[in-house]
Amino acid sequence: MSRAGKFFVILVIWIFGSGGPSSALALNEILNIRHWVAPDHTRVVIDTTEDASFTVEKGERQITVDLDATSLPPNLPRLTVLNKPGVEGIVLSARPRSGVRVELSLPGPLQTNVFKLKKFQDKPYRIVIDISLPDAAKQESDARERIKVTRKSRVVVIDPGHGGEAPGAVGKKGTLEKNVVLAIAIKLRDLLNQREGYRAFLTRDGDYYVSFKKRLMIVREYGADLFVSIHADAARNRVASGSSVYCLSTGAASSEAAKILANNENLADVVGGVANGEGNDASDPIILDMFQTHTINQSRTFGTLLLRELGAANHLKFATIQEAPFRVLKLPEVPSILIETAYISNAKEEKLLRSDRFQTRIAEGVARSVVEFLPALPATRVSVSVREEDGKPRDTSVGVVKGKAKSVADRKRDPISKSGATTAYRVKKGDTLAAIATMHGTTTRVLIDLNRLKRPDTLYVGRKLILPVPERPVQSKKVVAR
Repeated sequence: MSRAGKFFVILVIWIFGSGGPSSALALNEILNIRHWVAPDHTRVVIDTTEDASFTVEKGERQITVDLDATSLPPNLPRLTVLNKPGVEGIVLSARPRSGVRVELSLPGPLQTNVFKLKKFQDKPYRIVIDISLPDAAKQESDARERIKVTRKSRVVVIDPGHGGEAPGAVGKKGTLEKNVVLAIAIKLRDLLNQREGYRAFLTRDGDYYVSFKKRLMIVREYGADLFVSIHADAARNRVASGSSVYCLSTGAASSEAAKILANNENLADVVGGVANGEGNDASDPIILDMFQTHTINQSRTFGTLLLRELGAANHLKFATIQEAPFRVLKLPEVPSILIETAYISNAKEEKLLRSDRFQTRIAEGVARSVVEFLPALPATRVSVSVREEDGKPRDTSVGVVKGKAKSVADRKRDPISKSGATTAYRVKKGDTLAAIATMHGTTTRVLIDLNRLKRPDTLYVGRKLILPVPERPVQSKKVVAR
């Protein structure tokens, strides 16, 4: 071996075996550390140049992530005070023999989940730390359930697409889809809530990502009558423009454009950083097929109204409703529509999407479509029979209530008329509405009304039903042999 060769071998041994300069060992580098808060968790994301190996150590009020063969750039702050729900601060420090330690200070013992994501599209390699906020999540879920049980209005859930890690499409001037669709969704929510007989809610009200599974869970917990997902389209051809309306297809897409769009939108969970490729729905596909066709037909009816209104606010990309297998629309019991408001990749329409006036016009058009598709529950005068001094009966109005008034006979049959107490039940395989009613001492009619079932067969495995609590315990019938 030549003298130069020997020197090279010695240099390599020194670098990798004797604790030489850490920068020489560091094949990976931390690019950035980002963080934001969602209603049920706080997320911290470590962006890296390579697929880093790391170890995790969890303490009662601390979680430590040690990255191997990683360097720490000088521009990143070594101490970041956050004081956010679930995280008080982040400390960065170099480790011996090339490595970086990331320490998160927690306010108390909280459940955490640490996982990594591969490089995808414009996203680098990521190490994700999710800190759960169980109390906030439970309060949020309980509030939705209370609205579901006690409501007297039409409920519409509005879904601003993307959010957080998933910005969606980006315009030439840097406009982010996630921001403009949230602005439109907020306007739509406020417009509907100003109308008597309607309540509107958002799947997200800030810049954070909500998984497909969570979005559908929110719809079900509210017991929604309608689901509207709002987006802003993009295409390589920057001339492409116009608004369009999509509904779910259980088979092939209605066009190549619809297929491409659905494929792109269905990747949002990957971009948004959902752990372990979280699935969409645990529903029984055989049961879904029994009644999903009915729901899709309702979606088409609503979509036709939307096309008319969107065509007045902007020209249409497609004059008819498009169909594709969008994951976010897989709600078998709720009419669901995805709206592409405009093309953010088109310079003129990007300017429109940034305009408060255009956002309002879109929101107003969608609101009119909702009201036409879902008329408010009728106000019914409730009368009671009283007797005049001459003994003849007469009806006296005692007030106005939402929904159908119950007769005296109905109230006698209804086990929740007096107490109003309810409980929850998860549908199991083989259940029928009649069997569930018998088991819990009520009637199918009560279950249909209480859960607002459009059809008696709209059941699926895992669905939560609201059941009345009988005033007297239900006793099982025994057969006595004689």
